[in-house]
Amino acid sequence: MALPFKTPHNYLCILTNPSDNTTFHSVIDALSSSRYKTLLTCNPSIYLDTLHDFWKNAKLEVQDKKP
Repeated sequence: MALPFKTPHNYLCILTNPSDNTTFHSVIDALSSSRYKTLLTCNPSIYLDTLHDFWKNAKLEVQDKKP
């Protein structure tokens, strides 16, 4: 049985420093050298059943009247 894929809904992060905007160079450099780079730049397959199970089991917590 083939599992149905979720159509892509996230955009991949491209960690390059643009020459016309230097404001975020330090942030981009930090993300590029961090251990989270793979999480930002990978394109995983998302299965509909897994996505539905996640939201079925997710809980909303409220603190100070804010979710």
